[in-house]
Amino acid sequence: MNIQVIIHIIMTSIATGRYIPVCTRAQREVEALIGGVVLNTIGKAAHNLVLNKSGLVAKEVYLPQCGYTMYYHEREAVFDRTDKVDRDKVDHPTILFFHGITQRSEDFAGFVASLDIPPHVRILCPEQMGHGRDIANRLRTDPDNYSLPTHNRMLETTSEFLDVVKCSSNTHAFGISLGGAACYYVQHHRPDIIKRAVLVSPAILSCVDKGLVNGLREGTNNFCCFESRHDVKLLMRDLSTGRDDYNRKKWDPVPQFFLESVYRMSKKGAPAGHFRALLLNLLANTDSPFSSVKDVDEDGHRLVIWPDKDRIINYEEGKRFFEVSSSGNDFVSKSPNTEFESVLDCGHVFHSDGRSILDIIKPRVRDYLLHFTRS
Repeated sequence: MNIQVIIHIIMTSIATGRYIPVCTRAQREVEALIGGVVLNTIGKAAHNLVLNKSGLVAKEVYLPQCGYTMYYHEREAVFDRTDKVDRDKVDHPTILFFHGITQRSEDFAGFVASLDIPPHVRILCPEQMGHGRDIANRLRTDPDNYSLPTHNRMLETTSEFLDVVKCSSNTHAFGISLGGAACYYVQHHRPDIIKRAVLVSPAILSCVDKGLVNGLREGTNNFCCFESRHDVKLLMRDLSTGRDDYNRKKWDPVPQFFLESVYRMSKKGAPAGHFRALLLNLLANTDSPFSSVKDVDEDGHRLVIWPDKDRIINYEEGKRFFEVSSSGNDFVSKSPNTEFESVLDCGHVFHSDGRSILDIIKPRVRDYLLHFTRS
């Protein structure tokens, strides 16, 4: 088939909302071309726009005790010229954001910008080990001496990071998925710094869906470890309410003409097999407190938000972990300072109607995070 004809068919079907995925090599190349142009032009322009709007700036800092360079993004606090606040005080309001698997610290830019956080609040987004610039500057440059991060190592470096950048004792935190687990354990480890936290589907080991774990170990699920555009399609469905939920309104939350481009871009983001190895390494941890099947931080103040159809981090396991029971239309946790809320008909990232979970929970998250007792 003539290449111009293929382009015309794809662009017309996209415009009319009747796009049907393709499978021939020539058609895949055109999909990659069109999707790549969209992602690399409009997508990058939009990303740069929200990054500027968020005020986040890329930084790095050396952690002498851990012997590790931590990459992060920061929006420094800005004070009015007439503000008499002592800028050297240690209790200025600060918010930490912990990202999920395969993400980078700047990926929170859009969410941060949408929260409309007052300028006097400092924002820190640390980049997790095994992600982003850690891959680019360590794994790719010296793979023979690169060690996969462990829970303990991630906790140690993040804890020292908070000290080195002089993180306030008046800090709140947000984490989703892998970042939710990181946030949970850092709050437990550093109650002197983190006073309140929002945990969205935290990837605590005992809560990770058993079907996903078995699929990763057996090689039947290529979650975040794509070997084809088909793997991308299945992941996107699993990030919604599941590949087997045929009744949802938005069957494919991401337009299928992007799949080939997403697949090819993923191969550039990290060496083949990196994220599978990272996940399996983390899942194999039997150390305390990471292997606990019950809440180890019962005194922590936190809001836990869990989609009821999460196929990645299991909703029922989450309720068991935080010892949550139903009380009418509400939930009650055994932990006195835990508020537990569900998002109905929603998956790990996407609602059944295609909306992002971050868009849905944004008002609640903002209200909780900005409730500083000292400002």
